[in-house]
Amino acid sequence: MGQSVRTPQEINAEILSRLDVAAEYEALGVRLKGQPRASGMVSCYACGREDRSPSAWINIRSGCYGDSGGRDTAAYTMSLWDFAVKVGRFPDWQTARKAYASKVGVAIGREKKTAGKTDWRDKLEFQSWDTPGNDMLAQRWCMVAKPGVTPEAIRAAGGMLAYYPCWRDKKTGEKRRTRDCRQVVALPCYGPWFLEADPVAWQIFDVTGQPFDVTPKDMPPDEPPVLAKHLSVGPTSGTLMGLSSLMLLCDPDRRAGVELVWKVEGPIDMLALWASLPPEQRETVAIVTQAGGAAAEVQSHQAKPLAGLRVAVVGDCDDAGQVGTEKWCRALDGLAAELRAVRLPWDIEPKHGKDVRDFLTGAPISLEEGRNGEAENEEAEEGHRATTEAGPRR
Repeated sequence: MGQSVRTPQEINAEILSRLDVAAEYEALGVRLKGQPRASGMVSCYACGREDRSPSAWINIRSGCYGDSGGRDTAAYTMSLWDFAVKVGRFPDWQTARKAYASKVGVAIGREKKTAGKTDWRDKLEFQSWDTPGNDMLAQRWCMVAKPGVTPEAIRAAGGMLAYYPCWRDKKTGEKRRTRDCRQVVALPCYGPWFLEADPVAWQIFDVTGQPFDVTPKDMPPDEPPVLAKHLSVGPTSGTLMGLSSLMLLCDPDRRAGVELVWKVEGPIDMLALWASLPPEQRETVAIVTQAGGAAAEVQSHQAKPLAGLRVAVVGDCDDAGQVGTEKWCRALDGLAAELRAVRLPWDIEPKHGKDVRDFLTGAPISLEEGRNGEAENEEAEEGHRATTEAGPRR
């Protein structure tokens, strides 16, 4: 009888269920503090950087390691296999997983493959933040292409600099860059398992601020090119973004201190709003967004992390932004402790309306808009000035 074919998730779950995950991390040099909480999380000191008080964690159920990051360090999560590679125990995650499987007597066997899909790991080549010049590239992107965003906000969201597109040489297994490869800012998107699994996708932006040419190959040559401000690498439907905030929401102890959650329309608004927060509010205010489009349907697992909390939802001043705001408010109605739909002080446009970043960076408001939107402007300013003042939805 042949071996059964299982998904990678099923294989990983069996390996982890037989491992003493806490002991394995300690063997890799992680200093734990305290006992596992009900969620499976255990606080620990960050690996590879100075950490006077524990700002990282492991999850003995999922096997994941997470670092909340700092001013000069990106927030990130990774599997036990990837962590073992990071500290130099194994050359790659496949070898690490095979070694742990052998240790606990799990036969990996054949794995189910998703036909027609390329793993984002093959398309992106990530770079360490301490690579010379990366901070300068990120700073330039913020100043020139995305005013109001900071490198610190990118790191807090789990963002990385990377090369795109890349491909995997089937003969050698090596990752190679294509001829038109470019450097990008990449932001992780988390699926239904959130921090208990790797990101399912990444949203990328060219570091020079240039758009991506996504013109279909069968487009007539006399037609103008189709350009996109950003691309999604991997499936983004049903995802959430904002790693440092997801860490707040997924840790029961830290979640208890969350006073308000902002749900904004897109990743750039998320980065700009996080950058505007005073440091003392970054443990009490969470900021998340979705990656599947402004008017995408809200799936139940996306709303669940916001249950029982005070939530303010704000969309762009265009038709899609208002539709998205209404969908999120419906999904959170009766689920959030308090809910407010925040209106920015501009008229609603059919497309490309002003957004949270425009508000934060002082985009001009016409005299007519100022008169017509006086109440909305007051509400938006109140929400930005004292985020804990958000009240019940009107």
